[in-house]
Amino acid sequence: MRNTARPSRWRSRRPQGDFERALDRRFGLVGSVVVGIAVGWAAIALKASLNELFGNETGYIVLIASIVLAAWLGGLVGGLSATLFGFVLNPIIFPGPEDSFASAQAEQLRQVLSLLAGVGIAILVGTGRAARDRLADALDEVASLAAGVEARDTRLEIMLAASGTGFWEWDIATGELLWSEAIFRQHGLEPAPKAPSLDAYLELIHPDDREAFRLATRTAIETGRSFAVDFRLVWADGSIHWMHNAGRPFFDDDGRPTRMIGTGQDVTRRRRVEEERDRLLAEERRAGEFREAFIDVISHELRTPITTILGLTEILARPGRPDDRASRSSLLEDVRAESERLHRLVEDLLVLSRVERGALVVEAEPLEPRRLIERIVAHEAAQLPSLDILLEIEPDLPIVAGEDTYVEQILRNLLGNAAKYTPAGTHVLVDARQEGEQVMIRVIDDGPGIPQASIDRIFELFFRDPESARQVSGSGIGLFVCASLAEAMGGRMWGRRGPQGGSEFGFTMRSLKPDAMDAADGSLDAADRAPAIVDGRADAVGGAVQR
Repeated sequence: MRNTARPSRWRSRRPQGDFERALDRRFGLVGSVVVGIAVGWAAIALKASLNELFGNETGYIVLIASIVLAAWLGGLVGGLSATLFGFVLNPIIFPGPEDSFASAQAEQLRQVLSLLAGVGIAILVGTGRAARDRLADALDEVASLAAGVEARDTRLEIMLAASGTGFWEWDIATGELLWSEAIFRQHGLEPAPKAPSLDAYLELIHPDDREAFRLATRTAIETGRSFAVDFRLVWADGSIHWMHNAGRPFFDDDGRPTRMIGTGQDVTRRRRVEEERDRLLAEERRAGEFREAFIDVISHELRTPITTILGLTEILARPGRPDDRASRSSLLEDVRAESERLHRLVEDLLVLSRVERGALVVEAEPLEPRRLIERIVAHEAAQLPSLDILLEIEPDLPIVAGEDTYVEQILRNLLGNAAKYTPAGTHVLVDARQEGEQVMIRVIDDGPGIPQASIDRIFELFFRDPESARQVSGSGIGLFVCASLAEAMGGRMWGRRGPQGGSEFGFTMRSLKPDAMDAADGSLDAADRAPAIVDGRADAVGGAVQR
């Protein structure tokens, strides 16, 4: 369906006769009578001239010819006027023979018959002339309507071209498609005389959108209503483009669908603007939620250790303070513990701030996992006497790429969670082993385990299990920070609940081959990172939940 405008074919088929019709319009009935008399008079004059040349042999031939001419020029009225005028004047100017009564009667009979013939001819020619005029008027009207349609089509084409809209038509019986040039271009194709087949067209639609497109057209046919649908097109170069199609079905007299006609428009730019708007709105909502939750953490989690430290230092500083060494040591230990708690929270907040700004970068360096894990666990075991920590490290672990402070922060958070959310005396296993080209580090305990209702959300920022939150204070950022650090080092993080209770939290680190150690000193990009996962079907035992 090519958008080309052709001159109306009706103009070339109009019959001629503008002169005669102009006479009718200008002079009407009087003009027709005048034309008839003038032609009749001319016929009499012509007959007189011919009689002088050929004798009285022309008879009524000239008069009959004049009637035809008058009827053609003046219509039925003109023809009748010429007939009456000619046959009234003819006997006067050209009297018949008077030699006998029989001859006179014969002449009168010829005149009567000629008059009747003239009237018949006038009627036939005049009626034909009237029919021709009606046909010419009808064709003029058709030509005018065609010109109006062409003008409207031209205006419509201009408007559609300006809006980037194209036409399409689908013959439902044959499956044939007709496209305008704009539709071809919207599909990344050059305009061609024939559109693709229906099956080929469906292949151009994104696989995830084909069923929605089929449903929209099928519903339109079943209900007889118009439809509109947005869907994605996959061009030959692999690029994705959004299309908006609108149309309506047409039916025959028996109610069977025959065709569907509609328009198409490339709305890729509009959809991208909408997606960008939605993204910005989502970021704004997230930023608002983050600020609100961050303020809550600051107001509660930071205030508690600071208040405790201030209270303890006031006790130590005021008169009448405990003088015995054991009491002072106990108070100082409480100050140290709260300071350590405050320090860890500040470290988590710093990591969180970098994650939100997209500025969390790892300065990767070769690390020996056994020494690093042993040092961290030894330090934490001294700080967490309520835990029974066991250490199992596979011999000959390969060198890994990462940052030791990040590994320490992850293990510190996981062991701290185990101490916070499990009963005193809980057994905790810190396990490290090689798994393919990675080293897997796990913290497994035999506590109550992760609540099943919360297992899918434990790595969400600021999430806390409602039941645990009523019993234990927390910031809800520890596991989020752990997962972010593990991903930044090119690993992944997971949390699992054992079938008999207990929990396992673990993360992986990339192992380095000897010839790749020199390249480990540098930042890891996004391609080296993997997301945190949650798996509720683990077989490991243990149990600590970060809130």
